[in-house]
Amino acid sequence: MTALLQVVSEAAHPGRRHAGTATVRPVNEGLTASLAAAWQYVQTHGDVLDRARFAALAGQPVEGAPVLPRVSQNPDGGWPAYWSDGFSTLDGTCFQLFLLSGIPAPALAADVAAALEFVARAQGADGTWAEGPSTQTPDWLLPGSPGARAYLTANCATILADYAVAPEAVARAADALEWSVDPHGRLPAPTVAHWLAARVLRTQGRTMVVRRLLDVVGRGFEGFGADELAWFGACTRPGDRWNRRIASRLAGIQNPDGSWSDRPGHAPSATLTVTAARVLLAAREGGRGGYPAGPAKGSASAGG
Repeated sequence: MTALLQVVSEAAHPGRRHAGTATVRPVNEGLTASLAAAWQYVQTHGDVLDRARFAALAGQPVEGAPVLPRVSQNPDGGWPAYWSDGFSTLDGTCFQLFLLSGIPAPALAADVAAALEFVARAQGADGTWAEGPSTQTPDWLLPGSPGARAYLTANCATILADYAVAPEAVARAADALEWSVDPHGRLPAPTVAHWLAARVLRTQGRTMVVRRLLDVVGRGFEGFGADELAWFGACTRPGDRWNRRIASRLAGIQNPDGSWSDRPGHAPSATLTVTAARVLLAAREGGRGGYPAGPAKGSASAGG
């Protein structure tokens, strides 16, 4: 039984305690309570995809299968972004793949292999990615922009790494990203690109540049909202210093009903709550298993 499955069982049956529960380290008790509250919130307020994500995380059967993505997948394997007028984009495809990660393939009504191929084949000869030309592309993703190139390269390579596919593409992306890091550890891109790049570079053992990138992230850490903390946490190694620190912050800003909101005063989000729960589980288990965002055994990435 997985650690979260035990938590979920206790949340569903408060009077029942499993053998060995009393031996759980006190340091994890707060995370256990947070996870149980998150589970209850998602069961009550989440949609089919939210509940499927949490069920897969907990090792529970996925109900309501086959689960549909919230956005229709295009024939080319990709998904649109909110700005692309229905056309497939790299950023939109990476987001949908992030949400579907870990859900077993038989429970999904989506062609994950085709989506991963859409991402992989868009990589340029120099190891980077860029959105296709469009009058709808927002300024921060415009082709030719150093910031867009660094962000998309880090995001696309992170997804491929999380699904354990296209290792050569990930390695080329790591080379391109390391070349783009300046002497102060900065990329010409928003903070999110730094933690995504650190995730990619860690796959290649580039420890020193990873530390420099995370030093940059750390300078703004205290100002992060729950959405930034959860995404950053999904790119950390389970049980490492950053994972534990992020989990502690998330537990401290969890809403009384078990949910998380992007920012104080904003409406709660079941989708964000599942992602935050991934990070807390990774910290609770102390480093056992893979990255929180990665696919589980038998997931949709199998055979990729």
